Amino acid sequence: MSATTDQALSTTVIDRGAGTAIQQLQARMQTILEVMANVLEEGKDYGKIPGTDKPSLYKPGAEKLMLTFELAPARPSIEDLSTSDEIRYRINVPIEGPDGRVLAVGVGEASSNEEKYRWRKPVCDQEYEETPAQLRREKWFKGSSGPWKGKQIRTSPADIANTVLKMAHKRGFIHGTLLATGASSVFNQDLEDFTKELRDSIIESDASAGTPAAEKREVKRASEGSAAAKPAAGPTTNGHGGFITEPRKVKNVRVFGTNQDNYALTLEGDKNEYTTKDATAAMELEKFKGTDHLIRVRYEDKEWKGKTYHNIVSFAIADAAVPAAAPAPAAGSMDQSEIPFGGR
Repeated sequence: MSATTDQALSTTVIDRGAGTAIQQLQARMQTILEVMANVLEEGKDYGKIPGTDKPSLYKPGAEKLMLTFELAPARPSIEDLSTSDEIRYRINVPIEGPDGRVLAVGVGEASSNEEKYRWRKPVCDQEYEETPAQLRREKWFKGSSGPWKGKQIRTSPADIANTVLKMAHKRGFIHGTLLATGASSVFNQDLEDFTKELRDSIIESDASAGTPAAEKREVKRASEGSAAAKPAAGPTTNGHGGFITEPRKVKNVRVFGTNQDNYALTLEGDKNEYTTKDATAAMELEKFKGTDHLIRVRYEDKEWKGKTYHNIVSFAIADAAVPAAAPAPAAGSMDQSEIPFGGR
């Protein structure tokens, strides 16, 4: 055998399908990115939490990824781990491919003892005082104007059993979707379900551990550059009624009122204040303070003692769809001694 033949053989690479597999994987990842850019809506299908390296996938977005790859969840297996004082479920959600094979199994768990389910705000001070001492508490909250203390009472586990069951299934479903599609490099899971304190601690832990930010991969929207893709300029009405602000950065969220349960939002370059009694919405808005994110607020004007108040109905990231109206708050949930600010 000649030296030339030996050299040729030594540099020959036998492809046993690796090249094809790599091409398929690249095509799958490109499909995920294109679906994210052209189909999924930020704020509805996924959301970017300031301080994290990747957006979090929501259930509607997971459903669209399942349709993209012709996947479907199979019958879940439910493990009831409840006790006399807690509703708790663990659910396994198999994800099947077009041929019926199980490609992945997502696992989700939820409990009535989670902070956001275990406690609620009392209807009034009298309800708080009449609640047994072991079933009530005062908790410190972090606000833009400094820490403040709020009253809370225990939620009855039975009242939220169905919510806990659905939450466990949702978490398992999203987990299974990420596993089956290989989208974990693009999306986080469930950060939107955590309390603000726990979410912040996870973000800070990742930062201290030196977790690198995900590589930014640009995929343009199909409508990018068109007039339809541009946000509206100036406050405008929409099909749901009310008004929508221009896309702006969050300047501040302050707490005020006799019971410290009213919130006022200010946006950079906007002289108005937008008000709400929804503490969760206020905390969500405060997360955008100090970031480069632009948001739009849908609000309705209400007259109160000769003054006009801009009550927040909903809000969204600027390039998301125009936020739709939210259901009206339950009757009796408003403190009539306060100005009737709207919730999200």
